Amino acid sequence: MNERLEELTADQRRERRRRELRGVVIMAIPMVITTSTRMVMDVTDYFMISRLPDGTAQAALLPAQLFLWTYMVIGMGVVSIVATFASQALGRKRYSDCSAYAWQGLYLAVAFGLLGFAVWPMLPWLVSAVGHDAAVQKLELAYCNVAVWSIGPTIAAAALSGFFNGVHHPKVTMWSAIEGIVINFAVSFCLIFGKLGLPEMGIAGAAAGTVVATFYRSVRLAVTMCLPRFNERFRARETWRIDRGKMVNVLRVGSPQGGQWFSDVVVWMLFVNVLVGRMFGTPHLIATNVAWQYLRISFLPAIGVGMAVTSLVGKAVGQRDHWRAVRETRLAILAVGVYMGLMAAAFLFFGRELIAFFNDQPEIVAIGGGVMICAAVFQVFDGMGMIYTSALRGAGDTLWPSVMFVVSHWLILIGGGFLIAWFLPGLGSLGPWIAASGLLIICGLLLWWRWHVRAWMKIDIFREDEAGSGLEPTTDLAAPDEEVSASMA
Repeated sequence: MNERLEELTADQRRERRRRELRGVVIMAIPMVITTSTRMVMDVTDYFMISRLPDGTAQAALLPAQLFLWTYMVIGMGVVSIVATFASQALGRKRYSDCSAYAWQGLYLAVAFGLLGFAVWPMLPWLVSAVGHDAAVQKLELAYCNVAVWSIGPTIAAAALSGFFNGVHHPKVTMWSAIEGIVINFAVSFCLIFGKLGLPEMGIAGAAAGTVVATFYRSVRLAVTMCLPRFNERFRARETWRIDRGKMVNVLRVGSPQGGQWFSDVVVWMLFVNVLVGRMFGTPHLIATNVAWQYLRISFLPAIGVGMAVTSLVGKAVGQRDHWRAVRETRLAILAVGVYMGLMAAAFLFFGRELIAFFNDQPEIVAIGGGVMICAAVFQVFDGMGMIYTSALRGAGDTLWPSVMFVVSHWLILIGGGFLIAWFLPGLGSLGPWIAASGLLIICGLLLWWRWHVRAWMKIDIFREDEAGSGLEPTTDLAAPDEEVSASMA
């Protein structure tokens, strides 16, 4: 490890804090914009859907998305670990390994996309088993039958985004996401409402917009990785072959995360579709759908900061500077804590008005107002959990958090949520949301503990690949402390 705090003068400490804060901000801003574009995409789709004559689509959109995400996040969880390998390889100055891991993630994304079509025939059964109203089921299936084509491109974009974020070029990811949202809006608007002579597809039009946007984004990122600007340093045109050792590493470190993300989405799908929708009916399902749009506004920027933390921690660990990882994570915690605290205040004091913006029916506003109070309670803890999870991921510590998430989500959210709904039905869907609040508070505290016991400092993620690729480029000319700023230019 590098020098500790007490070995530096006061001026040196101040200068280091400024430098590290600048690095966190430079990395975080593009990633926050990137994740926020997903929020804008989803909220825009929901807003357009809410303007359809039949309000049933408002109840169908989120459940339909969760049906597909149940499978898709397995692949995304596995390949997103490319960011960890790329950032740690960057810290070790094994530059060609960065692109080699990106290629392995891309090949795995193709495999997950092809396997996704095997899930397609199960969708009617899955939608029917959840048991929503017949009209809602019809729209859910209409959305899924189109959106299934976005599985492969979405996972591929996650792998390639991991490369660019890991090598501290998040602006590439950011611009691809911005371009994707413009494409999504244009295609979705035309197909939802039947503009420019195109067929009026309703909710299926929103799915088509997502397919086109994700396909564009994955191709755009793959082409950019091979351009001379990046090929000169990372040799993406030479590292495209399948590498058994690196692919095993991606699967070994990423699989716990993929399993956790799968479990999380299954749990939240059951939460939304069964504990809320099936047990308490369509008005409660609509209220939860509306509240979810605001939760995206709060947690997606926090996820963006977390992505920056993964890359920063990964590089610091690659350089064997663990205490820098600690300091940068602390800065991110402070920033996200302030943001989530402000969101909590907005949810607490203006929750009913926010619900009414999308749906002003008195029953839905009353239900949604209670949900927003629950959201206010867990905001800061949710942000804390996202940052510590991301920091642990950057260090390669994925197994313990994954096991903790799986166990706690099933016990507290599903088990606790069902018991509250069963024994206190008068609370309505607020009962399961109370269980959700307890879950996110407990997870945030457990992840804080895991980070501070420092077990992550002993992890080496390159177990199957210690020899490297043998394709190292010339020594980078940027000094370590200048590298982040230079890469963002």
